[in-house]
Amino acid sequence: MADRLKDETTVVYIPKFREYGLPILDGGTSYIAIQFCPWCGARLPDGLRNEWFDALEKLGLAVDSENIPEKFLSDRWCNVAQPRSPN
Repeated sequence: MADRLKDETTVVYIPKFREYGLPILDGGTSYIAIQFCPWCGARLPDGLRNEWFDALEKLGLAVDSENIPEKFLSDRWCNVAQPRSPN
């Protein structure tokens, strides 16, 4: 993700959280999560940040563990999960 932020990308996509955001261009990797497309206003899919942390916890893994399965580093882990219903 750091490489995407270095090039001053307008919108970033974080696959493991299924989350879109606007990068904070301060040299770091921070971004502000967004729920709507900045161009057309369409609602974006709900992010899965909380579900990602819950899934790791169920596996007994810490976020900083070196043993996180590779599928949890991309969006492969959530492709089998049921989508959340919009509130």
